[in-house]
Amino acid sequence: NSICIILFQSIFVAFFGVICAWIVTTYDFPFRRIIDLFLLLPLSIPPYIAAIAYGEIFDYSGYLQIFFRENISILSNIQLPNIRSLPGVIFIFSITLYPYVYIISRAAFSEISYSYSEIGKTLGLKQSSIFFKIFLPLAIFPIIGGIILSILESLNDFGTVQYYGVDTFTTGIYKTWVGLGDINLASQISIFFLFFIFLILFLQKKLFSNERINLKISITKKINLITSDKLKSAFIISFCSLPVILGFFIPFLFLIFNSMMSIEVLFLKDTIINSFNTILLATISSFIIIVLSLLINYSARIKGTRLNLFFNKLASLGYAIPGSIIAIGILIPFTYFDNFFINFFNENFNLNINAFFTGSIFVLCFAYIVRFFTISQTNIESSFYRISRNIDNTASVLGKKPIPILFNIHIPLMSLSILLTLTLIFIEIIKELSATLILRPFNFNTLAIQVYEYASEEKIIESSIPSLIIVVLCVIGILFMSKINNQLFNSGKR
Repeated sequence: NSICIILFQSIFVAFFGVICAWIVTTYDFPFRRIIDLFLLLPLSIPPYIAAIAYGEIFDYSGYLQIFFRENISILSNIQLPNIRSLPGVIFIFSITLYPYVYIISRAAFSEISYSYSEIGKTLGLKQSSIFFKIFLPLAIFPIIGGIILSILESLNDFGTVQYYGVDTFTTGIYKTWVGLGDINLASQISIFFLFFIFLILFLQKKLFSNERINLKISITKKINLITSDKLKSAFIISFCSLPVILGFFIPFLFLIFNSMMSIEVLFLKDTIINSFNTILLATISSFIIIVLSLLINYSARIKGTRLNLFFNKLASLGYAIPGSIIAIGILIPFTYFDNFFINFFNENFNLNINAFFTGSIFVLCFAYIVRFFTISQTNIESSFYRISRNIDNTASVLGKKPIPILFNIHIPLMSLSILLTLTLIFIEIIKELSATLILRPFNFNTLAIQVYEYASEEKIIESSIPSLIIVVLCVIGILFMSKINNQLFNSGKR
C-alpha cells in the first residue's frame, strides 16, 4: 500500500504542481496573482481533515449520494467509487500535497533566465516544446526534490490512512505499539520503515548526484509574459483552479457548513483549551528550533570544525523520518531513563517518584524539534550563506565579539527569513498528528488529536470546529508567509 501511494501520488502531484507552476510563471491571464496565492492554500488543509470532508461527502450515507437519491431519480441508483480505499487515499494526498511541488517548481522556473525561452523561439520551437525540451530538464532536480518532499509527508501521515482503513507502515507502527502494547515489534517495523525511507533518499542521491547543470540565472525581475486570448485564459484559469477547489475550497466550505451546525452540539470549553495547548506547543517548539538552528549554523560559520559540520548534517535528517518512528525512537531511551531514576531513588532513598520524561510536554517538544529542525536548518543555513564574511571580519576588526555580531548584525539581516521559517514550522506543528498521538501527556490534547478522536468515533459534525480552527490558523500563516516572501523578493535578498 505504501509503495502504491507514493508511486501514484508522485505522478499526480508532479502533474498539478509542475504544470500550474509553468502556467503561472509563463502566461499573463486575469487573476494571475490571486491564483498564484490560491495554489498555496491546500497546504493549510491537513490531509486527515480533507479525508474526513471527502468521506462525508462521497460515502453512501454522505451528502452527495443522499442528494442524488432524494432529488434526481435518474441518479438515485448510482454507485460512486468507494472513497475509503487506496485510490481515495492517493486522491487526498494528491490534492493536498501538490503545493510542495508547485512552490519549488515555481521558484525554479522563475530563476531560469528568460534568454533560454528566446533562444528556443529563435530555433522555431513552440511553447510546449520549450517547456519539455528546455525548462523541464533544467528544473528537473528541484522538481524531484519537491516530489520527494511530498512522498515524505504522505509516508508520515497517519490520520488519512487510518480513517480510510488503508494499512501502511505508519498505521502498523501505531497499532503494534498502542493496540498490542508491543514496543519491540513496533521498533522492528520502524527500523524496516526507516530503511525503506533511506532507500528512497539514497536512490535519489545516486541517480542525480553525478548530474550537473550550469544554469544561467535570471537577474531581471520583469519578464515578458505571454498574453493569452479569452478562450485560452478561461482554460488556464479553470485548470489552475481545479486543484485549489478540490484541495481547499470543498473541504473548507464543508467545515464551515458543519461548524454552523455543531455550535449547538459542541462543548466549546474543550476546543478552547486544545487551541491554547496547540498554539503554546507550536510557539515554544518553533522558537527553540530557531534558536538551536541559529547557534549550530553560527558556530559552524565561526569555526567549521568536523564536529560542527557533523552535527550540522546530523540535525538535518529529522524531516526525512516520519513522526511515528521519531516517537518510538524517543520513547525507548526516555522510558529507560525514567525506569533508571525510579529504581535509583527507590533503592537508595526509599522514595517513590513518578516518571519524569515519559508522557511529558518535554518529550513532545523534543519530538517536534527532531522532526522539524530540518526546515529551520535549511533556511537559516542559506540565510547565513547570503551574508558576506567580510561583514564578520569588519565587525571583528572593530572589536565586536561573536555573540554581539550575531545579535547586532546577522539576526537583523536575516529577520525576514527567520520570520518566514518560524511561521512555516508553526504551521507544520499545528498539523502534526502521528508523533503527538503517541507521545502526548495524559489528559492533554491538541486540536489535531481532538479532530482524530471525534473522527474515530464518527462524530464528524463535532470535529468541524477544531478542524476549522486548524485551517484558519494555517491560512493566516500562509498569507503571512506570502507577504514575507514578497518582501524578500522585492528587497533583492532572494
